[in-house]
Amino acid sequence: MANVLIVEDSDDLLFSLTRTVTKEGYSVLSASSAINALKIINKELIDLVFLDIGLPDRDGLSLIGELKSQCPDIDIVMLTGRNDARSAVQALKAGAVDYILKPFELIEFKKILHGCMRNRTADKKALLEKGKDPMEYIVGESKAIAMLRNDILTAGSVNAPVLVTGETGTGKELVAKAIHQLSKGAGGIFVKLDCGALAANVIESELFGYEKGAFTDAVKQKKGLVEMANGGTLFLDEIGNLPLSLQPVLLRLIEESTFRRVGGLRDINVKLRIIAATNVHLEEEVASGQFREDLYYRLNVINIKIPPLCERGDDLLFLARYFLVYFNGEMKRGIKGFTPESEKLLLLHNWPGNIRELKNCIERAVIYCRDEWLAPVHLSVPRPSTSSSQELLPLLTLKDMELKYISNVLQRVGNNKSKAARILNISRNTLKKKLADQ
Repeated sequence: MANVLIVEDSDDLLFSLTRTVTKEGYSVLSASSAINALKIINKELIDLVFLDIGLPDRDGLSLIGELKSQCPDIDIVMLTGRNDARSAVQALKAGAVDYILKPFELIEFKKILHGCMRNRTADKKALLEKGKDPMEYIVGESKAIAMLRNDILTAGSVNAPVLVTGETGTGKELVAKAIHQLSKGAGGIFVKLDCGALAANVIESELFGYEKGAFTDAVKQKKGLVEMANGGTLFLDEIGNLPLSLQPVLLRLIEESTFRRVGGLRDINVKLRIIAATNVHLEEEVASGQFREDLYYRLNVINIKIPPLCERGDDLLFLARYFLVYFNGEMKRGIKGFTPESEKLLLLHNWPGNIRELKNCIERAVIYCRDEWLAPVHLSVPRPSTSSSQELLPLLTLKDMELKYISNVLQRVGNNKSKAARILNISRNTLKKKLADQ
C-alpha cells in the first residue's frame, strides 16, 4: 500500500481528500503546515504528496525543493487557487509532476491520484529491469564496506529475519532498504516503524492496526503497518525500545506469520520480510530482562554489523568528497574540493555521529562557503587542542563531577548508552539509574 501525504490548511478540504484517498485503497497522512509536512517526511516513507501552494507558514512552491531533497523519489502534485500559468510553470520547474486548480471535482483528484501511482509502479518496474544497483548508497572502498556489501547480498538472497546493528548515524536504514530491494519482496513496499519514537499503546495500534470500538478514539477500523507491508518488508528501527508487552506478539508474527488487530478476534495472515535494527547491544538487554531471549534469536538469524566511521580508514575522505559532489549539485555550486588542512581536520575528528554527522557537516560547509575550496573555517568540526595549560575546575560535588564525566562520555559516543556503559565499566541499567537520579 502506497503512502500519500496531503498538505492542506483548509480543514474541510483536508478531511475530504483524506477520506477519498483512504477509500481508494492508499495509506494517508495529513499536515496543515509546512513544518508538520517536513516532520512527516523525515519519519515516514512517502510516495506521493498533494501540496497546497498557500500554506500558513510558507509558500508551497518554496517547499517543493526541500521535500525533494529529503526524499528524491517522491512525487508532488500542487493544489493551487492561483489560476495563472506562471504558478503552474513554477511548480513544474521546481519538481512537481502535476497540479490541480481549486476548486476541483473529486473525480479529477482521483484521476490524478491513480495516474501518479500507475507511473510510480511503471518506473519501479523499469528500474528493476535495468538492474539499478540496490547498493548505490552503500558508499566506500574500505575492506569493511566490501564485507558489508557481501553480507547484504547474502541477506537479500534468502527470506530470513535480519538484525542490523551499528552506532547511531551509520546508515542502518540504507542497509535495510538495500536488502529489501535485493529480496523476493522487492515488488512490495518498504515500511518503517521507529520503536523508540512512540509510546507502547501507540506502537501496538500503529503496528497491528485496530478494530472499530477497540478504544475510545477508535471510531473506525484501521489497518496497521504489518498489513501495509504484506508482500514487502517491515523495518523495525530501534528494536531494543520495543515494549516487553509487545515482544510476544512480534514473536508470534515472525513464527506463524499471523497477528490480530487491537480489539480483534480474527487471525490475519501476512507474508512479509522483517528487518530489525538497533544501536544497543541486545545481548545485554536480554541479560537484564529488558528483551526476550527467544525474540532476540528469531530476529538475529542473519546479523549485519555496520562499522563506525572511525573504523573505515580512507572511506572518511571518500565519503566527504561524495557528499561535496552531491551538495554541489543540489545547491548548484562549484566548490572544487578540500584544502589539505581541512582534510587533516576531518581525519582527526572521531565522528561520534558517524555518516549522518559527516553529511550534515559537509552540507553546512557548502551552504556557507563562498570560496573555491573548503577550508577548516568552513567546517563545523572541533579543532584539536594545542594548549598544554590546565584550567582550574570550579568546585563541584562528587556527584556533579560524576554526572559531568558521564555526560562527556555520552557526547563522545553519540549518546550510545551501551557503548558509554562499557567505557565507564558499569551496566547499562546502572547508567540509566544514574542519569535518572540527576
